[in-house]
Amino acid sequence: MAGPDAAAPGTDAAQPGPDAGPPTGCVQGTFTARFGDLHAHTSYSDGEQTPADAFDYARNVGKLDIMVVTDHLEQVSIPMRWWNCRSQADARDAPGQFVAACGYEYASFDPLPISTGHDNVFFNSSLFNATRTDFHDFYADLAGCDSCVSQFNHPGSEATQTWNDFEYDAAADPKIAMFEFNGGGPVWDLYFAALDKGWHVSAVYNQDNHSANWGTADTHRSGFFMADLTREALKEAMLARRSFSTEDANASIRLMGQGVCWMGSRLAGVGATLSVHVEAEDQDATESWTTLELFGPGKTPLGSQSCAAGATCAADFQVALTGGTYVVARATQADGEVLVSAPLWAVP
Repeated sequence: MAGPDAAAPGTDAAQPGPDAGPPTGCVQGTFTARFGDLHAHTSYSDGEQTPADAFDYARNVGKLDIMVVTDHLEQVSIPMRWWNCRSQADARDAPGQFVAACGYEYASFDPLPISTGHDNVFFNSSLFNATRTDFHDFYADLAGCDSCVSQFNHPGSEATQTWNDFEYDAAADPKIAMFEFNGGGPVWDLYFAALDKGWHVSAVYNQDNHSANWGTADTHRSGFFMADLTREALKEAMLARRSFSTEDANASIRLMGQGVCWMGSRLAGVGATLSVHVEAEDQDATESWTTLELFGPGKTPLGSQSCAAGATCAADFQVALTGGTYVVARATQADGEVLVSAPLWAVP
């Protein structure tokens, strides 16, 4: 695997002893699965109604925990729209009950009218320059923004929208935390293409609403394991890459390394073997699971386990380490709905 966490193949590393404790980079803690939509539009760009309407509908009808309105940068730059969106979000944000926030969607066009990709920017109080058409300039803006977190939007929804085949940018990598599974492109393959280039991105699934159906357009959700239900906890989970993509409105998947290290961790000093635990759960007792699978670089299958009927399925895998790697889990339900975990990165 290319990128900053890769180690030379064949690195010789002894397995730590039983009392060595968790490896370096291990993120531990107690977190709760929360469900939201991080990509939605209103009449402030090419959608319907107002951000206030979106927040109220998402909470009361869509039953979401998190709603982020992300109108297009070039349209939300019209005077007062950005300020109004943030004001409406502040009025509806309810720590411990509901997270409401505003971001914006950037689109590259180089050369016009071809787009190399779209990206949502979160947690920035100001707007980027809407005239930046080259995504390299956008990456530089991201790298220079202390507060920003972002995501790759609907990769592959058009053939050119792969950010130049996920050309790696070390300065932008800390800021681009997530990878959307919505959009209609060959997203499963593209996810591994991005990871293999070195990007540290975790899976999410958003609705990209352009109608007044925030949270009800489908059952797809972005899932986050969060310490509490606040904007601050959402940002922490994003930066920690502790997210998952789910096609079921209230199902979750978590991947743990060495027993206690959450997915999204970048482990060093693991030793010769990485122990992986995967667990999928649905809040509906009538749902059941068919398969849990584990994959590594290049979409290489590392193991699978069939699941008996039930609302929970768990599996344990042992992955031999000869150099830097990552693992990703996928869970499939009996009705065909799929969940994808965040990666866990590891070096011996």
